[in-house]
Amino acid sequence: MDFATTLNLALASLVFVLSPGPANLAVLATSARSGIRSGFMMALGEVVGAVLYLLVALFSLGVMASVLTPIMAYVKLVGAMYLIYLGYRQFTSKDVAIDDTQTHRSAAKQILVGFLINGTNAKLVVFYLSFLPLFVDLNTITPAIAGQITVTVGLTLLMGISLVCVLGQQLRRLLKHPSIARRINRVSGAIIIGVGVSVARS
Repeated sequence: MDFATTLNLALASLVFVLSPGPANLAVLATSARSGIRSGFMMALGEVVGAVLYLLVALFSLGVMASVLTPIMAYVKLVGAMYLIYLGYRQFTSKDVAIDDTQTHRSAAKQILVGFLINGTNAKLVVFYLSFLPLFVDLNTITPAIAGQITVTVGLTLLMGISLVCVLGQQLRRLLKHPSIARRINRVSGAIIIGVGVSVARS
């Protein structure tokens, strides 16, 4: 991939990881209560789980390229509709729940919990399959391109979730205010809907 494509992929991944959801809210609550180190360990596990599904998606694209290419317009449309649906759900959500029941865990357990949060979320494959075709030609996936995508997405996810760790205390206070939580949901929802519209028009 060229630099522009890599940058766009990184930006899309950053928007994805910074959108309020179970994974980064778990890191948010852990960082606020147990410190940045605990939050980062959980974030590391989440990135490992997300990258695992990214590899599954990339492998699927490579194996099914010859089958999917003729019907790619339909695949993109389904992916676009799914993204718009996710954006609508986020946009209309009225609040963001943070669980305060989590107890202190060791670094290894934090990594495991983080991995389970994303590693058990099979919807990540659907998400990756919906936007990866925007950045890579199904017929030109090579080990080098797959490696570049994996490194780009993995590092971007880690950077984004680390930012959530650093801002844990402040973000957690903000999310307790319903009006601010609604604004955050609407902004992130509008962004996801925009990505879906972009997919449909591409």
